[in-house]
Amino acid sequence: MGVAVLGEDGSVAFRGVFPLEGVQEVLWKLRTEYAFDTAVLGGSTGSTLVLPLLEGLGVLVHRVDERGSSEEARRLYLEECFGRGWKRLLAFFISLCSSRSLDDWQAVVIGRRFLKGCGKSHERGRTLP
Repeated sequence: MGVAVLGEDGSVAFRGVFPLEGVQEVLWKLRTEYAFDTAVLGGSTGSTLVLPLLEGLGVLVHRVDERGSSEEARRLYLEECFGRGWKRLLAFFISLCSSRSLDDWQAVVIGRRFLKGCGKSHERGRTLP
């Protein structure tokens, strides 16, 4: 499961990939460290398992449509880690063969979609495009 903590400006304070088993402890530690009051959840198949964990944190949970977020996460990863030019091109081909999960970058994409779409003022439970 990809997890990211973002600032209101979309800056990344934390990101990581964790197995679903044990992620509740990770979420509690992050809640304590970053004192967030809002969580954003993609609408994937596993979201029904994660929703109760987030609600158990006592935070407002919003769902965001995650269609296309895998491709967007790959582009973001390449841009952030390798910049532009030949290094990025080489990294792209290496990433096609890599088993590295981009779920953390996907969490960043989903969080930024929420921030871009409506910030903190939108209704609970609404799904954003």
